Amino acid sequence: MSKPSVQPAPPDQAQREQALDAARSILVQAPAGSGKTDLLTRRFLRLLAEVDAPGQVVAITFTNAAAAEMRHRILGELEKVAANPASQADKFSMDSLAHRALLHSQALGWNLLDLPAQLRIQTIDAFCRELALQQPLLSGFGGGLEIADQPDELYRRAARETLRKIDQTGSELGAAIEELLLWRDNGWQEMEALLVEMLKSRDRWMHDFVLEREPGWDALRERLERPFANGVRAVLIRLSQLLDHVPGARGETLELARFACEEPGTNSPWGLAESIEIPSAPFSDGVDSARELFSLLSEFLQTQKGTWRSERGLKTSDGFPSTPRGKAGKVRFSSLVTKLSAVPGLEGALAAVRALPPARYTEDDWQIVRSCFTLLRRAAGELRIAFAEAGTVDFIEIAQVAHGRRDCCLRRHSPPSGRRIPGHQPPPAPVALQPHRRMARADWTHLLCCRRPHAVDLFLPRRRRRALPAR
Repeated sequence: MSKPSVQPAPPDQAQREQALDAARSILVQAPAGSGKTDLLTRRFLRLLAEVDAPGQVVAITFTNAAAAEMRHRILGELEKVAANPASQADKFSMDSLAHRALLHSQALGWNLLDLPAQLRIQTIDAFCRELALQQPLLSGFGGGLEIADQPDELYRRAARETLRKIDQTGSELGAAIEELLLWRDNGWQEMEALLVEMLKSRDRWMHDFVLEREPGWDALRERLERPFANGVRAVLIRLSQLLDHVPGARGETLELARFACEEPGTNSPWGLAESIEIPSAPFSDGVDSARELFSLLSEFLQTQKGTWRSERGLKTSDGFPSTPRGKAGKVRFSSLVTKLSAVPGLEGALAAVRALPPARYTEDDWQIVRSCFTLLRRAAGELRIAFAEAGTVDFIEIAQVAHGRRDCCLRRHSPPSGRRIPGHQPPPAPVALQPHRRMARADWTHLLCCRRPHAVDLFLPRRRRRALPAR
């Protein structure tokens, strides 16, 4: 009978062994089927052989099915080596790791095969609930942190109670509700539905500046406008750099725009012709002014579809009449476009300017945003009341309570005013996260790299929702 063939080591064997080093924190990124779960199982067993109690090793997954599979794998390996003790030839083999973990369990009397519930393999929601239950006073719900199976009705109750405060005449909340209802054409049901959707995703927008009783509106406005301004500026700087590849293009474009206004048509580019110059980075007159001028430039040089205009597309209505003078202007226009079209990426960059949002809110839009924050702050409070009355919460509340427990601990041990003090020790982690509780984490990159929409995206006017072009 032939001996079983020995499987060759994978090309990343050195990295796999580094991942089993209990003294190191690791992050594993690999495609499906590459052995991430196998590696996590080995790390769990390796850590299990070094701790004082099985609950000091925590494996966190996203689903109950994944947690059950992980538990089944670990127990299966322990049962296998219990029946057939493994050889110690390869200290990183699954059998060897399971054997050492089993011996450690027997030495400390854990009896894992008979009491497998000691293994802490759980979903992230269950882990957050465990953290939240450790401090019932901080959660505000006492020991009642039961998860609601259908929380939508609680969201709707909170939204409805919030909108009923429109009767509070003279109050900031009442004025905010009136403002938003006026903006949405008194669509009461639509407002309620929007609030429900926002409460469902409140983990994306419930930050300190939303919940402050007396928010600094000017500072908040600057904070919210900064991403708009930075994004618009980056797009315009790139466009300006592309235009620089054609020397004299700015001046020639202005001369052609003024030419088209000497015998004006209904579509003559008056806004561009009246400009002193087409700006270059870093835009001393401001980003919004530059955005408007580049938009006028795009409208003059390009079609509505964002492609370069041709000589044949220039009409009398554009300021290029069918006269010898007009034909000469068309030739100049065609020559300019030919030079510009030779620059890779310029056509798309110029067309994208039309879709850019303003770098600042208009006063009307800012008033809407303020009203949204005022309404959301009250809706979040009403939802907590609804949770307390029902004796249940949702998964988001559990996660926020757990995160709040961590933040409370950090604030308690942080130096005053955020200053770094020489010799100051970092704050201890919450009990369930202290260093001796070794974490065997799986696929955290999915959780950490999700893009999150703007906090008030659902409430912003459509013209404010236009996304910046991808860079």
